[in-house]
Amino acid sequence: MELPPWLSEEEFKRIVKEIVAKLGGRVSVDELRKELGIKPGDLVEEIETYNVEYLELKEKERLK
Repeated sequence: MELPPWLSEEEFKRIVKEIVAKLGGRVSVDELRKELGIKPGDLVEEIETYNVEYLELKEKERLK
């Protein structure tokens, strides 16, 4: 997860802890976004895909 440039990591942690405490340990993603003022367009998702079979083969070769 990437934080918007206007939100420090310390402030993010403080807000999340406060929200979790208010909600008794359970927080929905929508509630977090609302409290942090993060709009769906602000979110960045970078998902890497891996060829598991290729990685397994490389690991077997490395262990030989």
